[in-house]
Amino acid sequence: RFLGDEGYCSSQGVKSVALHPGEPINAGMQYQISSTGRQRARELLELNQYAGPAPVPIADYSAMARQQSHVDSPINRDRLHETFDRLVLPVEVLDHLGPALNARQAVFLYGPPGNGKTSIAEASASLMGPPVFVPRALYVHGEVIRFYDPLHHVPIDRELPPHDPRWQLTQRPAVKVGGELTPRQLELGFDPVLGFYEASLQLKANGGLFLIDDFGRQQHMSPRDLLNRLIVPLEKHVDFLNIARAGTSIPVPFTCLVMLSTNLRPQNLMDEAFLRRVRFKVHVPDPQPTEYREIWRRVCEENDVRMEPALIERLLQTEYVAKGRPLHGSHPRDLLSHVIHAAHYYGTRVELNEHLLEAACATYFVDADES
Repeated sequence: RFLGDEGYCSSQGVKSVALHPGEPINAGMQYQISSTGRQRARELLELNQYAGPAPVPIADYSAMARQQSHVDSPINRDRLHETFDRLVLPVEVLDHLGPALNARQAVFLYGPPGNGKTSIAEASASLMGPPVFVPRALYVHGEVIRFYDPLHHVPIDRELPPHDPRWQLTQRPAVKVGGELTPRQLELGFDPVLGFYEASLQLKANGGLFLIDDFGRQQHMSPRDLLNRLIVPLEKHVDFLNIARAGTSIPVPFTCLVMLSTNLRPQNLMDEAFLRRVRFKVHVPDPQPTEYREIWRRVCEENDVRMEPALIERLLQTEYVAKGRPLHGSHPRDLLSHVIHAAHYYGTRVELNEHLLEAACATYFVDADES
């Protein structure tokens, strides 16, 4: 009736269909959009072409975000070690990481490349807490902000009691960016064609993990600029959304755990004042020989290849000790992959033998004296 009263449509009478018992007579009514209705639809589409569940008011979202940020059960040592059992890491690394995850403060993971910093960060996301409800979209001062992103929000497939369909139950988000990060991705992005905004990366990460991988290698942001952008949200737990079309900014909770991962020296990335702002620093060192052997054992088991301890000892002596090459945790996985592909090339059985391992080393390592 509202559409008719406003002149947006008109009745065309009852169509000749059989009505089900109990249905009102107007169930078979046909309507036609009027020229006024078409004009009004065009005006609305010019403003905003968002289509989906009704956006959640920003005040309702802020209350939900704060509520879901409180996790009752802290991460204890047993739980942390169980979660990271698939990774071969020094106990000291895990014992330094645990308090940082409980504090929900920024964490700086640093150390040589190829030792599992990214894997540590990704595994940490599973410890952030139970699933969370995220809105499909937000409504702020007459503007729509699309929030739900299937790239970062993994829906939970389970039977749920009746709930507000504007919210989607998901795993705790884990938003990962690397050298491609730009300043615009840390702000609301406006689509002039569709007429609505896209949530910033850190907003999508609320309640979960925001991993900035390869910190210091961002092509469009210096480490100082990046930390300057995040330092107030990190300290105050509040970020500000700039709604340019409405000419205003609004505060929103900042409840994600920020992890910075780098293989560069921290002292070369920021000064002491900035280092103090990142409360927790966790060094991920190169593996010791015993850990290196264990990594080899695990990757062989995962690929159904027989482990050959004598060959690994020879590898340690010829490719590492003799050449002064540091051990990296990613080497066993990469070398075994080379072995498998070389076996396929030569048409031989996949096994860890001297010939295939030497072929793998020849195409994987680059020696300093090679021109």
